[in-house]
Amino acid sequence: MRRGMKKYYLLLLGVVAAIFYGCHAPKKGQKQVAIITPVSHPSFQSMEKAVMETMEEHSPGKYRFSIYNSQGNKILMRTEIEEVAGKSFDLVVTLGAAASKMTKEIFYKRGIATPIVFTAAPSPEKFHIIDSQALYVTGVKEEVPLQREIECLVQAKPEIQRLLLVYNPESPALVENRGQLEVLLQALNIRLIVVEVFQASEIQRKVTPFISQVDAVLVLKDNTVVSGLDALVKLCNLYKVPLMASDLDSPDRGAALAYGVYEKEFGIEAAKQALQILEAGIPPRDIPVTTPSHFILRLNEEAAKKQGLKLEKLKSIACEVCYVGSS
Repeated sequence: MRRGMKKYYLLLLGVVAAIFYGCHAPKKGQKQVAIITPVSHPSFQSMEKAVMETMEEHSPGKYRFSIYNSQGNKILMRTEIEEVAGKSFDLVVTLGAAASKMTKEIFYKRGIATPIVFTAAPSPEKFHIIDSQALYVTGVKEEVPLQREIECLVQAKPEIQRLLLVYNPESPALVENRGQLEVLLQALNIRLIVVEVFQASEIQRKVTPFISQVDAVLVLKDNTVVSGLDALVKLCNLYKVPLMASDLDSPDRGAALAYGVYEKEFGIEAAKQALQILEAGIPPRDIPVTTPSHFILRLNEEAAKKQGLKLEKLKSIACEVCYVGSS
């Protein structure tokens, strides 16, 4: 009886495994695309969705996507990229500078020629995502127009004298942004106060001693800080200090205003490049790096009131404006 039951359970296990594999294994002729993302937050989710939807809309059923999310853990990111390198993917899409740089380096060291399309990566040449070794790499560059962003912030709050920057200095691109910001603010006689955070869980503890001393808070395209934005929003609401972000998803989470491009544009552009590689057969090295260029100011009026901004000032800002609730 026991032997019969054992055979039954083994047979059942085999059937379940076959069903699982049948549901999740690629269909014949499907191309495999890996998407490597460093952390979970709305901006990256918008990019992931845009990549998949754009490619699926172009060629229904032709692609199977596998998303690798390291949840802000660099060791896990390396492990996941090594896993991707060991599998037979037809193309890899990487989101952000850290994931893009690490993927390119690991693939190059292992002699892997799988095409890589990066997106939302600032200064890809400077940080060696694109170089003489990168024959299988192209992508979408991220630009942060800090001067225009600060102009919008000053128009929203002309009396600003102290600006708090919360950022993770482990990112070379963010360190570069900080330097640019210092030069811009010095010309405007605005003092920059900096709080460095290495994990999202540090935000409340490290920002609290400074929040009452500043006139506004700025967040860059910083995965660490954006993933912990809720803590920053609570502090800004409590102390009536306006929070300005550099991604257009953050006003939905409580930032008063943000200057940037819609993150889905990075995903759409990356998908177009992926299709050129996989369907037109164009080598990545022959596809120019592109940059989304349609920047707008997005406002959350309810958050602006909580954070001490006057709506009449916001409505007089001289740039293209849209509001939370509109697309």
